[in-house]
Amino acid sequence: MLHKRPNLIRDERGNVAILFALFMLPVLGSIGVAVDYGRAYRLHTQLQAVADAATSAGLNEYRKTGDVNKGQQRLLTFIDQGLDKDGMVRAREENNNGSSVIGARVVHVDGSVIDPATSSVRPVLRTTIDTPFLGFLGKDVLDVEVFTKGAVASNSEQGTKNLELSIMLDVSGSMAETTSSGSTKIVDMKAAATDFLDIVMPNDLAVNNRRVGLVPFTDRINAGTFAAAATGLAPTIQVPNGTNTVYVLSTTNFSWQSLTNCRNRVKSATAYSSYTNAQGEQFCKDNYTKRVNNKKDEYSTPDRVTTQVPRFATRFIRTCLTERQGTDRYTDAEPQSGSYVGVNNPNSTVLTDQYSSSQNNCTIPEIKPLTTDKQSLKDHIATFSALSTTAGHTGTAWSWYMLAPNWNRFWGSGDGDVAEYDDTNTIKAAVLMTDGEYNSSWTSTTAIDQAKALCDNMKAQGITVYTVGFDISTSATNPARQTLIYCASPGKYYFPYDGNALKQAFNQIGSSLVTIVTRSSDDKTVLIQE
Repeated sequence: MLHKRPNLIRDERGNVAILFALFMLPVLGSIGVAVDYGRAYRLHTQLQAVADAATSAGLNEYRKTGDVNKGQQRLLTFIDQGLDKDGMVRAREENNNGSSVIGARVVHVDGSVIDPATSSVRPVLRTTIDTPFLGFLGKDVLDVEVFTKGAVASNSEQGTKNLELSIMLDVSGSMAETTSSGSTKIVDMKAAATDFLDIVMPNDLAVNNRRVGLVPFTDRINAGTFAAAATGLAPTIQVPNGTNTVYVLSTTNFSWQSLTNCRNRVKSATAYSSYTNAQGEQFCKDNYTKRVNNKKDEYSTPDRVTTQVPRFATRFIRTCLTERQGTDRYTDAEPQSGSYVGVNNPNSTVLTDQYSSSQNNCTIPEIKPLTTDKQSLKDHIATFSALSTTAGHTGTAWSWYMLAPNWNRFWGSGDGDVAEYDDTNTIKAAVLMTDGEYNSSWTSTTAIDQAKALCDNMKAQGITVYTVGFDISTSATNPARQTLIYCASPGKYYFPYDGNALKQAFNQIGSSLVTIVTRSSDDKTVLIQE
């Protein structure tokens, strides 16, 4: 009996191993099922992110263009890009788009067509995922399906904020330079600014509650028709411009002349040179003494004499203006006696230096005060070209003036008064865009120091300041970079290096100025763009 005990022990060990293996089968099966469902969940999350981004992009394109086809194409492009990042492709289903890449996961897309009646879209993304563990239970694949429903806001779903926005745009000579992308800076800037207007001034608003102004600048700004009110100078003046020879009739020397000779002498005077013969004769009869000599009528006719009369020329105010001087140089005080804004050369004491013989004497594009007319802003931007040096402090000042309640009387009626600084229903913002250092100043204080002082006071009034440094040095000690970081509201500075990056910067700024409202529908979030 004693010799059999080891065999009994071995038998017991074998039973335990079998029981343990039988016990672990459901545990391992549960883990495998969890792995399969976990992979499906991750795929679901990836597809949901793609659907959300594509829905927003497609509706934004539709909102800007009003074109259903362009909106759908934008949506599908975003889907393709999103899937490609995760090694997936879209099946060829709608509009014969998509791909068939060997080895890539194929995702089917339905519902990508935007409904113009409701301005909505509901794309559905569906695919399958292999399940090696669930396969033991007879389920070889799991279906993964996501959708996002999006809609452009109806007129009843407006945001509560009004927008007053001034945009300073650099049109100095350096903007003609070519960037790494092969385009010139000013071409890139014009494209980005035009797109920016579509973001901050959407077409589907029920009310005109978004107003934008433009401040193009070089070494000065062009105030256009506002120059006289800003400087206190007359729109036009008359200045001496030599003399003119004038023929007049003497008041002291007379001689007796026939009616014909009298008539001819009268007509030789400058004042009566347009008279007809009959008018000249009648003038003699009405104004000169007559006598009869040898049975002929004669008239006491004055001699013709020559005189020099001063000649004057009309000169027009120069509409190019520089920085403000005096105690209000860094304030938003309204222009008035003792506090006017600088003229072409504020150091000049010669009146004629401040005028030109032509009204079109300032080649810089004119400033454009706040307006709801988006197309007029776009048309104006299209005319911009690059010239001269950089006085960003002057552009900064006028960006502030457009938003200042103190200047309401200066700007006139237009689209209405700007809001007070403490109006909680209005967003006041300024975008200051330049491609280099502020290097042009008419006074002893540098343009950079003047800009910083202006930015400090703008921000103190609650104006949000965004700065954009286009293709400037990446050095932390670069003066232009330091100035733009200083001027910006906290964290609101951008340094794009080419046209695409510039568009992205403007898009980010625009998105921060557009209200997004969320609503629940079909258990999914609907993004309603204001």
